[in-house]
Amino acid sequence: MECISFLHNAWIFTTSTTSKPGCSIYNDEQLHIIMDRVCEICHEMYSHQYPNTRADCRSDCFRSKHFQSCLDHFRPMIPYG
Repeated sequence: MECISFLHNAWIFTTSTTSKPGCSIYNDEQLHIIMDRVCEICHEMYSHQYPNTRADCRSDCFRSKHFQSCLDHFRPMIPYG
């Protein structure tokens, strides 16, 4: 593993792109940092109930239902009326 960025008081780690050959997210460093940060924050919020939150969020190249659920927490609310 190689440390690539320090972001909001959390170290963000990534594996080399060769270890995730089917996941293009790892080819775009900035996008990977953002998506990994979403999983990290979600993990911080829910790891006491679901200890595998970060791994589940990152699974299937960030296409899992767990990532989608975490992402939903950060979507702006549309006001009614």
